Amino acid sequence: MARDYYKLEPDRIYRIGKHYTPGRAGQKIEFITRHHLMYIGEGEAVVDQIWSHRPASAHHVIGPDGRWVQTVYDRDTAWANASQWANQRTIAIEHSNITGRAHGSDFHPDSWNISEETIISGARVAAAYCLYFNLGRPVYGKNIRDHFEFTATGCPVHLSGPKVSNGFGGRAGKYHQQWMDEAQRFYDELKNGKTTGKTPTKTSGGSSVTMNAVEQVNAHTRAFITGYLGPQIDAIQEIWTQLRGPKGKGWEQLGTNDKGQNLTLVDAIAALRQDVARLEKKLEGKR
Repeated sequence: MARDYYKLEPDRIYRIGKHYTPGRAGQKIEFITRHHLMYIGEGEAVVDQIWSHRPASAHHVIGPDGRWVQTVYDRDTAWANASQWANQRTIAIEHSNITGRAHGSDFHPDSWNISEETIISGARVAAAYCLYFNLGRPVYGKNIRDHFEFTATGCPVHLSGPKVSNGFGGRAGKYHQQWMDEAQRFYDELKNGKTTGKTPTKTSGGSSVTMNAVEQVNAHTRAFITGYLGPQIDAIQEIWTQLRGPKGKGWEQLGTNDKGQNLTLVDAIAALRQDVARLEKKLEGKR
């Protein structure tokens, strides 16, 4: 099918049969979430080789040469952000990579690079959604958001915007500004009717870039850990913090021990138990 930005028609629709939720539980689309794929490939390959085998999905995949494939309908909830609240309110756009992980770090300049065609195409798809759903001109932090805002992940790595919680210590990733500039430029063009909104269909198989088997296994494993286990790890960390206090240094509200150190919840309960035992002993002595 021919791409049409005004009608939100992609180059191809290739739906995943599971790992998404029908409908949006009455919620409306409020923002776009940017993802990087942690994989080199087209939407069809992502559906068949990854999302059909683990609980994850997104509405759209932009391939390594900019090809746009829709994998979950707009009316449905993709399992993209490890946050039900965010998932029900977003359109999730995955951007294919053209390189894998490099030099032992996801945030190395050579890791998880994205082609210019993919950046431009992803930004234009986001702009089209902002116009179609009356979200307004693309603004980072408002109607354009990143995966890492909703769970413990580095995604979308080099697409990341300037927020403290990103993998660059608050500095924007190297593709962020280019992506935002194109999204805003194209939104203005669409809104002002300066484009037909149509482009020729991109066929699959246009990219010669591939990942070797080891890179793919590593990528899938990291994606599973961050996307699926991330919320569980967050919950465990929260329990640990509640029990031990920030950085394990106890809670000021619970008082201090004889060394002047803040008590943890466990320490406070133990101290309380000792106080109760002493009171019981005194009461027994008065009988």
